[in-house]
Amino acid sequence: MFEIIPAIDLLDKNCVRLEQGDYKKVTIYSKNPVEVAQKWEALGAKRLHLVDLDGAKTGIPANLDIIREIIKTLKIPVQVGGGIRNLPLIREMLAIGADRVILGTTAVNNPNLVNNICSQFGARIAVALDVKGGKVASNGWLKSSGRDPIALAKEAVKLGVKRFVYTNIKRDGMLTGPDLEGLKELAVATKVPVIASGGVSSKEDVEAIRALESFGVEGCIIGKALYSGAVRLEELLS
Repeated sequence: MFEIIPAIDLLDKNCVRLEQGDYKKVTIYSKNPVEVAQKWEALGAKRLHLVDLDGAKTGIPANLDIIREIIKTLKIPVQVGGGIRNLPLIREMLAIGADRVILGTTAVNNPNLVNNICSQFGARIAVALDVKGGKVASNGWLKSSGRDPIALAKEAVKLGVKRFVYTNIKRDGMLTGPDLEGLKELAVATKVPVIASGGVSSKEDVEAIRALESFGVEGCIIGKALYSGAVRLEELLS
């Protein structure tokens, strides 16, 4: 079942969007992220994508209280990422009810830990492949790893990773359309489910991503397009 997943990005305890991951280009959409989460659930979302941008940048999650409250308040599954870089924190996220934990920087810098985590938690772990200029970025998208995304993804699958979230950073928050080619290439190369993220600007974009479902693209995360009013969640779900 193809999933359309609203995103909530947390920064300084607010619900925000960045442009191309740039912390200087931030728009605050709400000072009450819990309310926003409830709204997406009420409109029919079947899953929520939650990112701690403070944590992604510093490696120390700063919005745990809000994350905990959102998970506790909603009935739908919530996947969480941003600064989750050690085993105790992963355990904590799963213990408070996160359906999935998304690893980004850890997957680039600490493959041994990824192997350990995946052997314990299996499909409850996903890896974010955030790509800029053809290379995987890390540390809140602030650093380039110099790694080729397909090569890194294939290594991750060998380590036990069973799902990827793919973002083309140049398109994120820009409403310029998804990177369909990159999505398809990743799904075909790894043969594990891939969730699209970044660039969605219209219902047509969502349908173009959905058309890749047969290759293994299982869902689409939407942020800026929902918050700017470019698309309405209820229309995408109808």
